[in-house]
Amino acid sequence: MASKDEVSKAFASACRDIKVKYNPHSVKDTIAAERDRRPLTDRQRRAWAHNMGHDSEATTQKYYGVIGDDERRAVFQDIGDAKAAAPPAISDEQKITLVDKCPSSDNLRQMAV
Repeated sequence: MASKDEVSKAFASACRDIKVKYNPHSVKDTIAAERDRRPLTDRQRRAWAHNMGHDSEATTQKYYGVIGDDERRAVFQDIGDAKAAAPPAISDEQKITLVDKCPSSDNLRQMAV
């Protein structure tokens, strides 16, 4: 595998004729942003972090999980616009059934022993 210096030089060479300059970390930012857009399990996120060369998901999150001010504002706007879900309506009969399924205090004491 090429050294970090060689990879950085390759990026600089590839970007020499364009305004926007990319480097290895801008690629990792893109890869981490893609990770954040996917509904991954914790295990999948750990595997993703390892593929980025990190020992833990915390490293990936610390250095690449940062969002910009505009995106943060948009996220909070979405949160503010979201309506809280109403609690489900439960009939009195359903409530009685739920209570009947609960262990009695005598049964709880026996379970604790």
